[in-house]
Amino acid sequence: MTAGILAVLALVLALPAGWCLGYRTRRQTAATAERAARPPGPHAAAVADEITLGLQALAEACCLPAALTAGADHDPDHCTRKDTTT
Repeated sequence: MTAGILAVLALVLALPAGWCLGYRTRRQTAATAERAARPPGPHAAAVADEITLGLQALAEACCLPAALTAGADHDPDHCTRKDTTT
């Protein structure tokens, strides 16, 4: 009788353990496949940082032509900061 209880207990404990091990393997396989499918290049966080820096530089520029030409061009008719430019 004790052997039967131990066998049932072993079975009850083995099923969740086996399921967990199989789940981990499936999850690792899916993560590896996802990483392999991603295009090479900068990560999304790096791209977002570059976009933020670019938008900040655009906001600090006096006008769009000045922003696009790094200050070489200037359009006084459309400049938003007429008091700070010549």
